[in-house]
Parts: sequence; structure tokens; C-alpha cells
Amino acid sequence: MDKESSEQLKLDWIGSNNLKGYSKLKNVMDNDPYLFDGLTKDREKKFKAWLPDNMHIYDAFIKFANELKWLNNRKYYSARAIWERLRWESMLQDTDSDCKISDLNMPFVSWLSMEAEPGLKGMFKKRRSKMDDPDYHEAVKG
Repeated sequence: MDKESSEQLKLDWIGSNNLKGYSKLKNVMDNDPYLFDGLTKDREKKFKAWLPDNMHIYDAFIKFANELKWLNNRKYYSARAIWERLRWESMLQDTDSDCKISDLNMPFVSWLSMEAEPGLKGMFKKRRSKMDDPDYHEAVKG
């Protein structure tokens, strides 16, 4: 099966509820090759495969971020704090993980949300993890 057919099957499987939301996010990611610059390409690839099946987590993250922004008048906030709130205050489950919601996708969700959701632009700091820094791995080996 070619890549386009595989992608279409995935889109069909997602269902109509999340199709429009995922399509919007996919367009954002496809139109900005530097969106996740600073994070590893391997993790980016895994995130892009994870997202279609986990739009419920993205949507909940957006809901909590908007609550903070508009109801609590927060100009900036911690994406990690929102992610932990998702873990503790919801019954959401990550489809690709043994744990409730994996940390691995949090930076991607927060960076994508700032690009895809105009009201959240600039709300989170873009930080690179040591684990995403190739120089860190060289220093540990050496």
C-alpha cells in the first residue's frame, strides 16, 4: 500500500468528529517544516503518528489552556502544568502508552497548539530537553 493510501485509511478510521480538527493540524505541520525545530526528528515522526488517534488529548489540552488564558487572565503558563492536570483531573488515556498519558508528546502538543490556535500564540516557552540535544548524547558517551 502506498503512503497516500495509508494516510487516507488513517483519516477514514479517525472518524468524522476529529477529522476536521486533525486535518487542520496536519496542514499546520505540513506547511511549517521548522515547527518542531529543536526536537528530534525521530520523536517528531512518532508524534505525527500518535496525534490522529489521540486528538482527545490535544483537544483537552486546548480546553485547559484556553481556560487559563481567558478565565484566569494568564498570558503565559506552563505546558507541563496543563499536561499534569490532564493526568490528574481527567480519565483520558493515551492510546500508545502503558501509562495514562505519556510525557513524550507534551512539547509537540504545546508547540503545535501555539501555531494552530491563534489565541494561544506565545503562551508556552519552547524548551529543548537534554534528551533531544545531540551534543548531550555525545558528552555522555565521551
